[in-house]
Amino acid sequence: MNKLIMPLIPILVIMTCTSTLSRAEQPLLTIHAVDFPPYEIENPGVDSLLGFDVEVVIEAFARVGRRARVDFRPWKRIVAMAQSGATLAMLSCEKSPGREKFINYSDPISKATRTYVASADFTGNPPQKMEDAKGSKVLVVSGYAAEKELIAAHIPYEPIIDDTSALRVLLNRDYDLFYSAREYVQYVAGGMGIAEKVQYFDTGKQVLFHLCFSKKWPDSMAIRDKFNQGLAEIMADGTYTAIHAKYK
Repeated sequence: MNKLIMPLIPILVIMTCTSTLSRAEQPLLTIHAVDFPPYEIENPGVDSLLGFDVEVVIEAFARVGRRARVDFRPWKRIVAMAQSGATLAMLSCEKSPGREKFINYSDPISKATRTYVASADFTGNPPQKMEDAKGSKVLVVSGYAAEKELIAAHIPYEPIIDDTSALRVLLNRDYDLFYSAREYVQYVAGGMGIAEKVQYFDTGKQVLFHLCFSKKWPDSMAIRDKFNQGLAEIMADGTYTAIHAKYK
């Protein structure tokens, strides 16, 4: 009996070592995002905060044995990369008509309040819902899901390259409203020293953000499912809440 068992021991050791080596050699996962604090922060300050969505993604992947990093590019380029399979995933990403053709959505990772931002001296009719902006001069970031919402509501707008530029234009040129996410604008306005120069008109609409995986990336569905597994774990044990608490 011993002669039959003994030869199996070295084989089991080799299999265990090979499995461990395989996990260690798994490639670093690169996610692409646009600077969108406090969700994603391209240039962390002295507090070294990366953005709560960035931290959540890195930690969720870590729980399932994968290393991840976030690289920053312009949003339109990121969307094109996801369409062609040149990136694994884009962050943070809303569900939007047409995206399901090339995107597999993760479980929700965060949310935002849709709002109209105006200068503090705005004297027009305060919009209480999205449609109330008709007749106003509206700014929105080109390529965002918010732009498609304005299109669907038949609200004329001026497209702009990014959120920071929109805030500067709003305060220095002849525009009435900027359609965006309240959480983002409040965070950035504080950092720019313009918190007292803007006001908000929430539309009653909340949106969910996801990690959006390119369908053309190899094994993206399996990677997405692993990410969801890690996300559920950090939500269950309090890590997710602790990450967000650092940004309040």
